[in-house]
Amino acid sequence: MPKSFLFVFAFMAATTLCARAAQNDSMDCGEFDKPITTHDYTGAPSDILQPHHLEVARSFAPDGKLKLHICRADLRLNIQPDAKEIKLTITLNTQSGSYTIANYIQTLRVLPDKGVINLNFPKAAHATVTITLPMGLNSDNEINLGYGDLNFNAAGSAGHRQFNVGMGHMNLLLDKDKSYSKLEVNVGLGTLHDHRPGGSDGHFTTTKNYAGSGAGALEINVGMGSLDIRNE
Repeated sequence: MPKSFLFVFAFMAATTLCARAAQNDSMDCGEFDKPITTHDYTGAPSDILQPHHLEVARSFAPDGKLKLHICRADLRLNIQPDAKEIKLTITLNTQSGSYTIANYIQTLRVLPDKGVINLNFPKAAHATVTITLPMGLNSDNEINLGYGDLNFNAAGSAGHRQFNVGMGHMNLLLDKDKSYSKLEVNVGLGTLHDHRPGGSDGHFTTTKNYAGSGAGALEINVGMGSLDIRNE
């Protein structure tokens, strides 16, 4: 089965479960690892942009709206409730060869109330992305990862949070049920391991809904792969 078809099938498995018809362009990694031809990124004096390392900080409100799309990477999201900015760090490992970060930034546009970040890295770049930001009560965050592993510690976060992983593994760390008012989990082809007391596992196609005591909905969709849920 061609890789591109396998990815689309996996992602559609998850989105079908939650009755979503649309896919994001940046989730389709394609067959070829070509540099992006158009770039929407204006650097700031404080930015650190090197061939294999990038550090960016921009003002960002706790109730801001973020849309993050990454084709291939290992992604970590850190919550800092009292932060007034969003910090983005990208690292390519020593095996990345001639690949440079600047070639694969499609969009990096962050205003205090909303942000759009699109990154499309080739597999050989071995990209690691870390984002630190506040997620306040009225925030709206959509996180899309085509291929890779995603780690998210939801403690201290609120608002609407949607995570879509096309193919890979996600670790979700919770402050018990205080991290959400409602948690919806959809795994298209793979496994769910809920390590919390009383939690249950699921295999192949799994849908779970949990009620919580926190503020804001949390939605997790994994097309093909696995999801581990633990308490902090």
